[in-house]
Amino acid sequence: MTGQHQRISRDTVFEVLSNSRRRFILATLRQSESPMKVTRLARLIGAYEDDVPPSEISATEEKRVYVSLYQSHIPKLEATGFVEYDEEARSVAETDATGEIDRYLGSVPPAVHWPRLNGIVSLVAGTAFLASAVDVGVLTGLSPHTLGSVVVLVFLSVTVAQYADHRRRSTARPPELREQ
Repeated sequence: MTGQHQRISRDTVFEVLSNSRRRFILATLRQSESPMKVTRLARLIGAYEDDVPPSEISATEEKRVYVSLYQSHIPKLEATGFVEYDEEARSVAETDATGEIDRYLGSVPPAVHWPRLNGIVSLVAGTAFLASAVDVGVLTGLSPHTLGSVVVLVFLSVTVAQYADHRRRSTARPPELREQ
């Protein structure tokens, strides 16, 4: 990625994102190891548009997409500072500015409101320990070790679920790359 960049105006971001091929390029670069060959982008976009696997895209279709990327979309993205194009390698790389599009492309929401769930679990665990300490209700028959083990297992389960949800969201395909 490049060094410092100037803040890109909202109008410029929306203009760039108004085209599905540019959104696809940016989303793909955000998810892959940059730089990416333009031929690879053309194959992926052609496959996406034709709803076929990349291995089934025709050479004619790949070339048609490649030309539009090379002549139109990549120069536009480069002029706005979202990508860098390497003429010699015929590859495109994201820049520091590429990250600005994340808030416009959207993100995958969490499955659960984790702060609220963590708060509820903590409140219930604290109440259970307090009730056990003053011999209230059904908790009087549980040993502190049993109660502690149950609380630890509940916290561990919530932590594992939160981690799994975080992994799901971090590896989810951006909206432009999701199946329609």
